[in-house]
Amino acid sequence: MFSDGNVWLDHASARERAARLALDQLSMALRNLALNHWLVPVFGATLCVMFWRWIAPAQLIGWFVAVLISVIPLAVMSKLFRRQNPDAGSARNWVIALSLSYFGLTATWASLGYFLWVPHNDLNHMLVLLILASSVAGNSALISASKPLCWISFVSHGVALVLAPLQEGGAIYYGLSVLAVLFLLDLVFMSQQMYATARDMLLLRNDKNDLIAALAGAKQESDDARANAEAASLAKSQFLANMSHELRTPLNAILGFSELIATNSRMNNPEKNQEYAELIHGSGHHLLALINDILDLAKIEAGRLTLHEAEQDIGRMIDDAHTLIAPKAAAGGCVLVKEVPANLPCVMADERAIKQVLLNLLSNAVKFTPPGGMITSFARAEDDGRLAFGVKDAGVGIAKEDQALVFQKFGQGRHDVVTADKGTGLGLPIVKGLVEAHGGTITLESVIGQGTTVTVRLPAKRQLILPFRAAS
Repeated sequence: MFSDGNVWLDHASARERAARLALDQLSMALRNLALNHWLVPVFGATLCVMFWRWIAPAQLIGWFVAVLISVIPLAVMSKLFRRQNPDAGSARNWVIALSLSYFGLTATWASLGYFLWVPHNDLNHMLVLLILASSVAGNSALISASKPLCWISFVSHGVALVLAPLQEGGAIYYGLSVLAVLFLLDLVFMSQQMYATARDMLLLRNDKNDLIAALAGAKQESDDARANAEAASLAKSQFLANMSHELRTPLNAILGFSELIATNSRMNNPEKNQEYAELIHGSGHHLLALINDILDLAKIEAGRLTLHEAEQDIGRMIDDAHTLIAPKAAAGGCVLVKEVPANLPCVMADERAIKQVLLNLLSNAVKFTPPGGMITSFARAEDDGRLAFGVKDAGVGIAKEDQALVFQKFGQGRHDVVTADKGTGLGLPIVKGLVEAHGGTITLESVIGQGTTVTVRLPAKRQLILPFRAAS
């Protein structure tokens, strides 16, 4: 049976939270143990001096060297832990590695209950048991925040504390072993209380940090929502400012000329009526184009654009776009050129969308290219598998600071001052939306006075193999 997605996310979040808590507990325990890396060798040397009278020098030196060596892994691992600041994903590995390092130190230190134990010497026994009891008590207090390290201390020091008296035997020493067990149980209870306190403190700290992060995220979302609302309000104002003029102009022409036809209908002037009808038709066509642009942009922004994908030949589509734009280019005195290699791969794409992209780019190029300028439509297969196509013109160019603006709704660069036909600022935003709907990207490169190049790149996964054809 598959678990519910939200339940799985809750479990994953709980595991991450537990792992992060374990790291915090480990960090607190290691911070308390930091001084022991230096104190343990000092204490070991002091014990060797104290026990010099009872234990053979070679045995004392061997034990002390073992203690020195056992300190190194824990000291190194603690330093790495602080330096790397591990994440929740590596928590388990760090707990295991540091627990093994700590076990090596505590087991070596607790071995004094065997190596420094002198039979039939009550003073020696008293010192050994006192040192072991102090060690287990001190360590349980220092590392109570981390349960794994705490249990390692109880096992290492506790076993030595309980078993050491049994080496001597007798009622008193058996009694000391029993007292050691009771002492350990009391320490376990107290360490549990300290562990709970430390855990609650860390949980509160983590909750506070999570709350601060959540508040910061909520503030950012609120700021973003406000910025979006302000942008939407500005876009609405821009829409009203731009489109009121754009829509009124053809409507006024339609109403005015149709009124003239109605007024002059009795004058029986077919030539004038035909001229007025052509003007009405042109204004209606312009009005329809404006409305189509608005509807296309609305679909794109609402995420309701549906692509009808099929195998498309970009080279052929460039030919078709040139045929449609040729009259406008001829009227503006522009020269249309194609750069399409032979055997260009086909792509899976929406035919209407790609045609609209090409026509919008070509229309913009014709609009801003002076008479005699060259407009080049190009297409190529790139090394990374993507198929690139676009339009390059020799027009007025776009200032660098305006290049991002032209892809925004109703955005018009300052190059628009050089042409009477400024447009609505919807062409490139629609192109960008159609390209991104195909998973592609669009880039613009321009230099003032030298021209503009707009390049569309479709993902490699859309590329197909087209049988060989002659170069365009």
